[in-house]
Order: sequence, then structure tokens, then C-alpha cells
Amino acid sequence: MKAVTPVKAGSVELAAEISSDEAFVAIISACLKHAEANRPAVLDGQIEGIHQMRVAFRRLRSGLKIFRPLIPRAASSALVEDLRWLNGYLGPARDWDVFLEEGMAPVFAHFPRKRSLLLFQRKATTIRQRHHQTLREALQQSHYALMSQRFADWLDRCAWRDGLHVEQQERLLEPVLNFSTSLLEQEHRRVVKRGEAFAELSAEERHALRIHIKELRYALDFFSSLYSTPMVKAYLGAMSRLQDCLGILNDITVARRLLEEAGLSAASVARQVIEGWYGCRLDQHEHQFAEVWRQYRQCERPWID
Repeated sequence: MKAVTPVKAGSVELAAEISSDEAFVAIISACLKHAEANRPAVLDGQIEGIHQMRVAFRRLRSGLKIFRPLIPRAASSALVEDLRWLNGYLGPARDWDVFLEEGMAPVFAHFPRKRSLLLFQRKATTIRQRHHQTLREALQQSHYALMSQRFADWLDRCAWRDGLHVEQQERLLEPVLNFSTSLLEQEHRRVVKRGEAFAELSAEERHALRIHIKELRYALDFFSSLYSTPMVKAYLGAMSRLQDCLGILNDITVARRLLEEAGLSAASVARQVIEGWYGCRLDQHEHQFAEVWRQYRQCERPWID
């Protein structure tokens, strides 16, 4: 019997001469394939399977958003509602995995005999197991099977073409290289504009910067086969380091929400220790940002000749 293992996203190979319409089908199809490939690992209770399935659906939503200049939001609105339904199960399961396996692991190791943390660890583990179970149940519901079928039918019929004006249809048939280069440059400028003002950004604005970086990274990953491989790798690597540096902001927000879900009051010893730990990590990453940003700005843009 073949072992069940998580599957990472494969590269999307696009030829420069294909249309944006064809590229869209290839990208969304690859995301759906990636998600479905990880369903057995999720049902098997594997943490990395949950991670990869969440990545797949995040990439899918990003793919839909990237093509909005060509394919209006309304064309996929019903499908996005299905994705929101699934994320209601997938998101909490992954959030608790990251919190316990990455965020809290050093805290538990540093305070191995602190009673309040031990009690919290037991409670948090129970909550995580419950979310894993509800996720597995969701994937076995008819709703999930119908969602997958709706996406497949939508792609087969190219249903987004319905109702498009002639000019919009013509833009879809243009070479994808024209679209991707313009899009990547536009997204790059948005990131640079926010990043250069990092010191003055509020927590909400820094979170928005992180989202823009993630969207640009997904876009370049989708279109990577159209550009120089060494330049793409260098640029994606710099973006990954930026995401990691800014990720602590999101980690703190998620951690506070999970502590609320676990019923830890602001006065509890465990919560004070946890929030103090995250606060120290935030200070460390804020000091690192300037150097990581400098490295990113030194990278050549792969889409610029």
C-alpha cells in the first residue's frame, strides 16, 4: 500500500505565446490539483497536509485576484463563497498547528515546569484536535465534492467569458507575457511604495504590506516560467525573507485570537508569558527589517529586460 504523503505545489509551465485565457486555466487548474493531492494527507491527520492544502487554496484565491483586470470578480463570486466555507474549517486547523508547533514550541521548552503553561498546552492540544476533526468531516461532506465539481465545470466551460464585452474577450486572447509583465511591475511598485515608508506604518499598514508582498510572490511564482530562472529565484528568495520578517505581526494577531478562543484572560500568567514572548520576537524582527529590505531592493526584477 502506497504511503500517504503531503504534496508541495508544482511549477506552472507557461509558454510566452499562450493567451492570458489559457494561462488562467493552467494556473487555477494547478491550484485545484495541488489541493486535491493533499486531501488524503489531511484525512490522515498530517499537519503538513493541512499546510499544503491551505497553501493551495490561498494560491487559488490569489490566482483569481491576479486576473481580475481581465476576469471580473462577479465571474467567480459564487466559487469564492465556497472557498470561504472551506476556509472556515481549514484556517483554524492550520492556525492552531502553527501556533503550537512553531510559535509555542520554544515557550514550552523554555518553561517546561510552569504549571499554567502545561495546563494551557493540554487545553490547546484538545482544541487543535477538535479543529482537525471538523476539517476532516468537512472534506467528507457532499459540499466539498460539489465545490470541486463546480470549479472543474467552470474551468471546462470557460464560464467567465459569459457576459464579457468584445474588448474584454480580445484582451483575454492577447499573449500572457504582456499581461504578466505589466501586472508584476504594478504590484512591485505598490510593495516598494509601502516598504520605503516602513518606519511610519501602523500595525495595520504593515500587515497590508505583508499581504501585498505575498500577492506579488504568488504572481511571480505563477508566471516564473516566462522569465529568467536565476533572477526569479533570487527575487522570490528575497520576498520570502521579507514575508518571514513581517510574519510575526500576523502571528501576534492570530495568537491573541487563539488565546481568546482558549479562554485565557488578560490576567492569566500563561497569557502574560506568551504575549511577552511574542513581544520580544516582534522587536527582534523589526530591527531586522532594514537589512532584509535592503537585500530585496538590490534584486533585479526578472520581468524587466
